[in-house]
Amino acid sequence: MPPTLVSFLSIAAIASGQSSPVQMVPKPTPPVTMESISIYITPVMRKDTPIPALKAEDLTITEDKAPAKVDRISCGRPDPILIGILVDVSASRSNDSHLVSHYNELQTFLGRVLTGHDGAYVVAFNEGPFKLSELTADPAALTAAFDQLTKLGTKGATALYDAIKAAANANFFGRADRRILVVVSDWEDDRSRLNLKQVTEVAERTSTTVYAIIDQRDYATKLSGRVTELASSAAKEVARETGGLSFNVKGENEFAMALQAIQIAISGYCRVDYSIPRVASSKNGIKLQVTSNLEGISIYYPKTRFAAAQ
Repeated sequence: MPPTLVSFLSIAAIASGQSSPVQMVPKPTPPVTMESISIYITPVMRKDTPIPALKAEDLTITEDKAPAKVDRISCGRPDPILIGILVDVSASRSNDSHLVSHYNELQTFLGRVLTGHDGAYVVAFNEGPFKLSELTADPAALTAAFDQLTKLGTKGATALYDAIKAAANANFFGRADRRILVVVSDWEDDRSRLNLKQVTEVAERTSTTVYAIIDQRDYATKLSGRVTELASSAAKEVARETGGLSFNVKGENEFAMALQAIQIAISGYCRVDYSIPRVASSKNGIKLQVTSNLEGISIYYPKTRFAAAQ
């Protein structure tokens, strides 16, 4: 091999061995954007046992199984409540001899539960809803609404789910306080355009907690004393998914007892503020799980959260 070629190859080999590899500069990791969320929960314990003041470390919250950081918990009605009373006046209620007494008890219930800057509204329904009052805390206006309710009578089919949608979508002029809906019905729907899943989602999207009173005492007599499983299941599902409670009224005093239990639940509710990494919103909502880290305490809470823009 010619010397010049040997020299060239030697120089090339040396140069190749001394060359530095290309350095890859890692791309900067974008900062995690945190989202601040507020939800309402109701802690419950066995009867006559007081619930201790909850602290941030007393709860565990996940969204779609991703852990959240609980920032603060405020209990004892931290925000005003906006409470709707939705009453079934369809023909299936015509045999209920307790209607007028129930209306009186509902009015008394509002008198006990409304405080400060709270507000209430009254809606009746059969094949469609009848707004009997605007959002108000005026006792005279609420008395007038229940007077109208008494005069309505009972007739027509039952569009229960459509009525829940109308009441949950009520416009409160931008007020973002705690929204509660007490629904009094036999829960037998035979006319709504919405189905159970759809109306539950409406309540979840509006952050409305539903308390369901299933009143079939006289209606059930026509069914050989059997409260229909479909109606009972529907009431329980809407209440459970929105963080409320359901009550199957059977005995003479159980309607008043149900209202008393609702009042206690409202008085003990908490607002929970937490932070979680922001992710793309799902059209089906974000699945929540809220558990207590304290023994003997259960938590009622909305099972699905929808972003405000959804």
